Amino acid sequence: MKSKSTIPLTIAATIVVVLLVPLLILATGVINMGADQAPGLVERTLAPWAVDRSIAFRVSEQKNPYTDDAKAIAEGLDHYHVNCVMCHGAPGVDPFDLAKGLNPSAPSLNDTDLSDGELFWVIKHGIRMTPMPAFGPTHSDDDIWKIAAFIRHLPHLTDKERDTLRAM
Repeated sequence: MKSKSTIPLTIAATIVVVLLVPLLILATGVINMGADQAPGLVERTLAPWAVDRSIAFRVSEQKNPYTDDAKAIAEGLDHYHVNCVMCHGAPGVDPFDLAKGLNPSAPSLNDTDLSDGELFWVIKHGIRMTPMPAFGPTHSDDDIWKIAAFIRHLPHLTDKERDTLRAM
């Protein structure tokens, strides 16, 4: 049986090992961080979970003020065309070739399960260590809500809207 004086030493040694071993692995460069490499099991498991938890912690249950507003959806289409279609594509519109090199890949937004508040938050703040940029520094909240309204409209694109998204 261990003496009471060795328990704190064992705890301290465990903490050091738990912290230092991952740092040493990262410091050696053995983990290939190339975007053309598939992520490992830990990254595939923990990263999406961490992103989901981070968003859930910060998002309110806001509803989009531009839901079903045709003019706002048209403005959202313009923003989506310039900023989003290249990576996310749209129904009947493939993402640009550059999207093939993204890791993680940009998800299809054709039928997203994000709430209005989550969609707004992701567009405004982006997702760190992914290709998703923050649009908050360059777009007003109103513009971001209009982009979100257009994303909700994606499953119902007209031929004219699809042609607009295909145009370069």
